[in-house]
Amino acid sequence: MRIDLHCHTNASDGVLTPAEMLLRAEVMQLDVLAITDHDSVQGYQQALQLQQAQLAALPEGKSASKQTAALKLLSGVEFSTSWQGFEIHILGWRFDPDHEQMRLLLNAQREQRHQRSELIHERLLKNAVAAEHLPTARPNLAQGGGVRTRLHYADALLKHGYVATKQQAFDRFLGKGQCAYVKPQWCSMEEAVRVIHASGGVASIAHPLAYDMSTKWLRRLITDFKAAGGVCMEVVSGQQAPEQRQWLSELAREYSLLASAGSDFHFPGRWRELGKNLQMPEGLTPVWHDWFDTERTTKENEG
Repeated sequence: MRIDLHCHTNASDGVLTPAEMLLRAEVMQLDVLAITDHDSVQGYQQALQLQQAQLAALPEGKSASKQTAALKLLSGVEFSTSWQGFEIHILGWRFDPDHEQMRLLLNAQREQRHQRSELIHERLLKNAVAAEHLPTARPNLAQGGGVRTRLHYADALLKHGYVATKQQAFDRFLGKGQCAYVKPQWCSMEEAVRVIHASGGVASIAHPLAYDMSTKWLRRLITDFKAAGGVCMEVVSGQQAPEQRQWLSELAREYSLLASAGSDFHFPGRWRELGKNLQMPEGLTPVWHDWFDTERTTKENEG
């Protein structure tokens, strides 16, 4: 199966709408997709509604089995969390988005993002950035607005000529210690893992090598994650050197963690394309190893 368990729509910091993401998944011939927007399930819910509407619109008597099997859409989220002074991202899949604990945490994280966005907005205004050049600080969820991230502000600064590159936007305005930086107040890593599991899902460390920490600290992170009940680590990503994939594979084996694969897709391009370069190394147990057994057995029995 072609599987991608990490991607973003415009419900967070991705470019594509949920509808466009479904089309992209079809173009890339994916079998399984998890939309994992930052602290939001809005993109997943919209995509699921669209998929269900498309199936419901099929002419009477036409089999939907092929369309249904073409793309298995899983619930997903990428929580921003706090651990030992680091911002650690925790992926969650196959949970119930309507579970009370999940809804409460998503609401709290969204409100934290709104408040942070408003402060960033104010600080940029104070540093001679025109209001008309900035995105709305608090998008209207009822009108399809997603959460704001620093990337939205970096895009705006680049678009209107305040910086020459996105990285410069972080170096001059949005990065730690700069004039528009606002320290986030995320939930703890332990809380994110607990809520994902309480709502029926599976939790994973996202992109373990992206946190600018030593090997000693990475091992400590994995140990604490496992102690919190975490069972998986993102071993395979699209934009990844072979030696990085090998190192993460060794860690997954050493700590007896399941392995996941995800592109961290934000927009179509050469470097981080949906479903591309996500082959799982041998000797690892994929997180999805038992997700589809029941469905497969049912199909075999029907055959």
